[in-house]
Amino acid sequence: MKTKFDRPGLVEVFVGLIAFAALLVPLGVALGALPQDQPVLLGVVGSTFGGLAGLGAFAIALGVRIRSLPPFGFTSVSGRWLAIAAGLGILGYGLNLIIQFAYLALLGAGDPQTVLHAAARGGALSFIATLLGGAIFTPFGEEILFRGVVANALNRYGAWAGVGLSSIIFGLVHGLSVILPVAIMVGLLSALIFRRTGCIWPSVVLHCVYNGANSFASAMGFAPMQ
Repeated sequence: MKTKFDRPGLVEVFVGLIAFAALLVPLGVALGALPQDQPVLLGVVGSTFGGLAGLGAFAIALGVRIRSLPPFGFTSVSGRWLAIAAGLGILGYGLNLIIQFAYLALLGAGDPQTVLHAAARGGALSFIATLLGGAIFTPFGEEILFRGVVANALNRYGAWAGVGLSSIIFGLVHGLSVILPVAIMVGLLSALIFRRTGCIWPSVVLHCVYNGANSFASAMGFAPMQ
């Protein structure tokens, strides 16, 4: 389907971010309604929230003006870039450890992802559910919004906006904790490869590999703040 828009603009950014925030409210209420003494259940359900909000917000942004997927980065890319993305996902996990250890040493903090760790270690079924939700579905939902819409639109203003500003926005929506600098770091890596390729799939692969490494580390009982 042809469209006069070569990429999303600020309209899609604002609509997408407002929709993302609005969708998090009922999702948070739903999570709060679950038994709070069952961290495995909370972790399994919570691992999908970013994906649900991202997918819903993207669908709303898509329908504003463009109504076509290619301008949002749904294009083909070489296997070489997917391999590079996977390597950056592993690099990102290593940087995540450095950031967490430094944060813990300088500021001290509790673990904001306790229930996610519990779900990853709650047995085979909960681990698989957490992996599917947190390392596949959520990276896809978040990437199509924060790279396919936000970074994509801001790229027209230069790398400072398309990479830097979009990564800060991505970090802020993850909350003011150790997750903030970690999410900004992941956002920078993902936005850089999106700016270079113009394709959403390397960003999705990078995010999936990073979150998958986190899930496996949690399942093995390794998390700096535990």
